[in-house]
Amino acid sequence: MKTHEDKKGFQPSSEEVTKLREELRTEMSNKEIEESWRLEALDRVIALLQMDPAEFHRSWIEPLLAAGASLEVAYACIAESYFQPN
Repeated sequence: MKTHEDKKGFQPSSEEVTKLREELRTEMSNKEIEESWRLEALDRVIALLQMDPAEFHRSWIEPLLAAGASLEVAYACIAESYFQPN
């Protein structure tokens, strides 16, 4: 088991730092794409239901928030359900 002092002396190489930066950029890019995908899916659901966005929020989002879901989780659940096969 490493102690705090062991970690204090660790210095990553420039190659390791570069690799970590690339991994972080990739992860951030994936999250941005995922968020964009969710918002696009929500727009499609609203359009298909022919609902006013405020009514959609009241009917779909608020019940999920009341059940304890975060706004992000509510969006993700609705977006995923849109793409599920019937």
